[in-house]
Amino acid sequence: MKLYEIIERDIDPIVREWVEFARTKLPTADAPSPEALADHARVLLLSFAADLKQAQVHADRHQKSRGNLPQNSPAITRIARDHASDRFVQGFTLDQVVAEFRALRASVIRRWTKQLANGGLEEIDDLTRFGEAVDQALTESISRYAEKLDRSRSLLLGVLGHDLRNPLGVVQLAGYHLLHSEGLTEAQTTSAARILTSTERMRQMVDDLLDFTQSASGRLLPMAPIQVDVGDLVQKVAGEIQALNPQSIINLDYADSLPAHWDPARIQQLLSNLIANAVQHGKPGTPVTVKVRGDFEVVTIEVHNEGPSIPADVRKSLFEPLRQSTEPGGQRRSQSSSGLGLGLYIARQIAVAHGGDLELAPAGDGITFTVQLPGSLKKSG
Repeated sequence: MKLYEIIERDIDPIVREWVEFARTKLPTADAPSPEALADHARVLLLSFAADLKQAQVHADRHQKSRGNLPQNSPAITRIARDHASDRFVQGFTLDQVVAEFRALRASVIRRWTKQLANGGLEEIDDLTRFGEAVDQALTESISRYAEKLDRSRSLLLGVLGHDLRNPLGVVQLAGYHLLHSEGLTEAQTTSAARILTSTERMRQMVDDLLDFTQSASGRLLPMAPIQVDVGDLVQKVAGEIQALNPQSIINLDYADSLPAHWDPARIQQLLSNLIANAVQHGKPGTPVTVKVRGDFEVVTIEVHNEGPSIPADVRKSLFEPLRQSTEPGGQRRSQSSSGLGLGLYIARQIAVAHGGDLELAPAGDGITFTVQLPGSLKKSG
C-alpha cells in the first residue's frame, strides 16, 4: 500500500493522536478545545498525501533533499504558516511546535512500516518524500512563528516606550520644581536630586527601547538635520553628565567654531551614550577626555577614559544590542547609562544614519571610542 493511501485511510486516528499529543504540551486549565488543537492536522495530512501522489523528477528530488524547493507545494507552506500563527496565539512554545511535527511524522511512519515487509524501493521513496513534506511544513511553521514572536516583541517594546513617556515627564517636571523650591532641607534637596537622576535614567531607557525597536527592524533611525555647532553640542552634553556625576572629571578639547549639518538631538544622544559610558567604566579619579577635530567634510570625535583595556572576546560583541557590562564582582560603577545594554549599539546606529561610523580604537592606554561623521548628513539610499 502506498504511503499516501495509508495517510488517507488512517487520517482520523492520526489526527486523534496529534490532538492527544498536543494536549500534553499545555496545562490542562489552559488547553484549547480538541477542535482547536486539531486545527490544521487534517488538511496538512491531506496536503502531504497530495504531494506524494504527484510524479517527481529526479532533479526535483535532489533539490528537495537539500531544502532548495520550499515552494514546491504551496498548500503545505500556507497550512504550516497558518498552523504556526494559531499555535503562537494558543501559547505554544517553539519547541512544542517542533515536537508536534516529530510526533506526526512518527505516527504516520509507524503505520506505514507495518506493511513494509513486502515493500520495495518505491515504498522507500515514498518515505523519503513524506519526510521532505514534513520538513517543509516544519520549516515554514518555524519561520512564521519566529516572525510572530519578533513582531510581538517589537510591538511590546514600542508600546511600552510610548506609554512611559508621559508619566515620566510629569515626575521629572515635579522633581525639577521641587529641587528649585525655597526652604528645602539638605535631605529634601538630595531626595529631589535623586528623583531627577532616576527619571533621567528611565527616560534614557525609554529612548533606547524605542530606538532599538526601530533599528532592529532594519530601518535607519529617523533624522532631522539642521545647522549646528559641534562644540556647543559637546559642551551641553558634557555639562549634563557632569551635573549627574559631580565626582567625575570631563575634559573638553574642541575648536571654537566647527559647523555641521546634523540632527542635534541624535548627536547629543550619541555623545551622551559615549561620555556616560566612559564615566561609568573609567578608572576612578581620572578624567574623561572628549576631543573634537575636523572640517566641513569630516568631523572626528574621540571619547577617552583611563582604565584596563577591553578583552578581545568582549570587543567582538561590544556593539551588539542588549549586552550588559559590569565591573569586576558584578557591580555597576555609575548610574549614568540606562543599563539596558543598548547605549553603544544605538550610538553606532546614530553614526551610521548620519553616514559615518563608530569604532573602538585598538588596545592601548585606556579606552577610546572614535566617531567619524561627514560634515553634512548624507541621504540614505
